[in-house]
Amino acid sequence: MQKLNKTILILISTVFGIASRIAPKLTGRAAFRLFCTTFEPGKNSPQRKAILQSAQSLFSTATQHDVPYSSGTVAAFEFKPTNKPNNMSDDAQTKTVWVVHGWQSHSLFMNKFVSPLLEQGFRVICIDLPGHGESSGRTFHLPMAVPSLHAVREKLGDFDVILSHSLGGAVVAATLAGTLPDYPAIPVSKLVMISPPDSMTKIFNDFSTMVGLNQKANDELHAMVTRLTGLVTDDFDTSSQLQTVTTECLLMHAPDDKEVPYSESEAIARSNVAAVLRPMDGLGHRRIIASDDVVKEAVSFIVA
Repeated sequence: MQKLNKTILILISTVFGIASRIAPKLTGRAAFRLFCTTFEPGKNSPQRKAILQSAQSLFSTATQHDVPYSSGTVAAFEFKPTNKPNNMSDDAQTKTVWVVHGWQSHSLFMNKFVSPLLEQGFRVICIDLPGHGESSGRTFHLPMAVPSLHAVREKLGDFDVILSHSLGGAVVAATLAGTLPDYPAIPVSKLVMISPPDSMTKIFNDFSTMVGLNQKANDELHAMVTRLTGLVTDDFDTSSQLQTVTTECLLMHAPDDKEVPYSESEAIARSNVAAVLRPMDGLGHRRIIASDDVVKEAVSFIVA
């Protein structure tokens, strides 16, 4: 959930705090709906406007696919490579990189990774998650996101590498690991995760505290996960899911990240022998995907 205006947050937490005592189950369900709601971005700063204008120019060269899935349509932006590496034979198949953004974001904000990957001969597909960007709806949760990625794969073909930011990493982990029933694991050659969360339980509990839920309402918040998936919240921890994904994994995370603590990537790295963690000092949670150093590190890892 995005950061709320302080006055609005006080109002919400007051209402939910009272409602938790009166009707905890209904309040927990209402909190889940709020948690899953995506919002239109607020007023753009001049810097944000400049980023989006530059990105829109690049994305105008992509082919946009509006891919139907069980809850609506998901937008996928397909870029064809501009170069063929010198060591690539004429009959070699072009490799594909998927790029998946984070919470309350969209593909345009991942634009700095596109051109360097195209120049290395990769086909690049940027995906707007459900409820974000050009995808339909204003709701997002993992049981929607995983089917949407399977639909993109069915329409546009397999991918070799996947690069994600923030909560997009949770979507990627669940998709690759085959965590949801009826959606099998997907193989991948390499994985890049930037500022990923590990504990979904922590995310839910932090949200619960922020909006003033008591324990019974918080239990109902978690129960909604089980109703939708047949699983418990802990089953979606990134570190445990990636243990079934046998691939090289590069983690990049800023120790000063105030939205997703650096300790989340540390937990993922400790639990997965194939994961390498690179601290990216001073880049916070959102500036990190605009960093030339981060882009260079990601592309070098993918190319190697």
